[in-house]
Amino acid sequence: MIRLRAAQYFGKIILIFAAVALLWLSPASTVQGAVPFRPACPADSPPAASWAVLWFPRESDFAVAVGRELLVRSDFPAALCYLSLAEPYRQQDPVFQSDLGNALWETGKSDQAIVRWEQALALDPTLDGTLNRLWKGYVQTRQWTKAEDAIGLWLARHGGDSEATYTLALIQAARDPGSALALLDSLNSAPPSLEKKARELATVIRSAIELRVPDYIFARTGEELIGLGEPALAEEALRRAIERNPNYGEAYALLGSAQEAAGESPEDSYRRGVALAPKSALACMMYGSWMHRKGDLTGARWWLLQAWAAAPGDWNIASELAQVDFTLGNIGDAEGWVLQAVTAHPKEADAWIALARFYIENDYQIEENGIPAAREAVILAPTNDRALDILGLGLFAAGDLSTAERFFLRALEQNPDSAGAHLHLGMCLQEEGRIAEAKPELESALRLDPSGPVGKQASGMLAKY
Repeated sequence: MIRLRAAQYFGKIILIFAAVALLWLSPASTVQGAVPFRPACPADSPPAASWAVLWFPRESDFAVAVGRELLVRSDFPAALCYLSLAEPYRQQDPVFQSDLGNALWETGKSDQAIVRWEQALALDPTLDGTLNRLWKGYVQTRQWTKAEDAIGLWLARHGGDSEATYTLALIQAARDPGSALALLDSLNSAPPSLEKKARELATVIRSAIELRVPDYIFARTGEELIGLGEPALAEEALRRAIERNPNYGEAYALLGSAQEAAGESPEDSYRRGVALAPKSALACMMYGSWMHRKGDLTGARWWLLQAWAAAPGDWNIASELAQVDFTLGNIGDAEGWVLQAVTAHPKEADAWIALARFYIENDYQIEENGIPAAREAVILAPTNDRALDILGLGLFAAGDLSTAERFFLRALEQNPDSAGAHLHLGMCLQEEGRIAEAKPELESALRLDPSGPVGKQASGMLAKY
């Protein structure tokens, strides 16, 4: 008995010395000459508990605590490293599995993250935060069937979630347009921007269904999904159009547009589109516009001329031709294209917007012709956010900052999701020296157009702050 007590006593003494040594060697120690251990995982500023992970590797609480602290700090690679150390000991811990999924997702390991979230929900189906991340993860990874099921479960618990309802409606629209109508109609009391999108998509679907041509229904729905900023779902709809009609050239052209918006290579789809529909204004314009963006001005001009021959007076084609000729130095020809569009459609605000954009975006005769054209567009369509925005941009270029700001704000009242209007308002506020107000506008522009030209310009401006 005496020997046993002595052993226990000496064991406690050893633990005390170990604790003292840990404090002595930690980087927080102020003892002169202390040499810290290196942490097990790289971190910009390792949490204090990271040193305990080295000493007690089987005590997973330390690694979990450090990992969670690093998650809060947004140091995701280090968080994943520490959480992975604890993983063998936390197989049946649903909250841990959810945290591990979060770290995996933020480090680009989306498939592994989803597996962890699924495991967490299998262990504890009541984890609402995990279910929310899971359905959004399914959407981002294009697992549409699983996304529908997960959103359905989420809505069973949170029936008033308009964002989830809208997302489910979009998925249904891409896969079976008619089935989405009930959900789209149910969004009539959603926030204005969401309600407007839902109403416009429902109108497009109903109009397409009236023609009773399945491939056209999917193609028209896909085209509208591109306009709504949903390229992945647009691809889903357009592929279904092509499955039903493999010779549908315009569907291929639209598929190319969706692929380009999603950051994928669209060339094969654009080429297939003009090969199958060489006299289609849509297919030729999309291919020519893409060639323009790629820098092939000669090829772009040729295909855009084919588009113009098929649809003379179209302001979209006129705008592209004007930009190509302006870049080539053919100023007179460039101006002529957009003037023709206005002549052909003098009562169409979009034609005047095309004319205004030519002058204003090229910094050419802004006050003489650009601002008057933009004013005419606003007169014809006073609630058109693009008309309000381009007039604001012209006034901004002319130095009338206070009036420009009012038009940018009016544009955003009409369309809060206009990345361009947010960018231009941010530029205007910055020019006025109102940096604190400009920053959130630029951040909104970047969020709404993360990989597009507007987002890139906003990102460049934010980098200077």
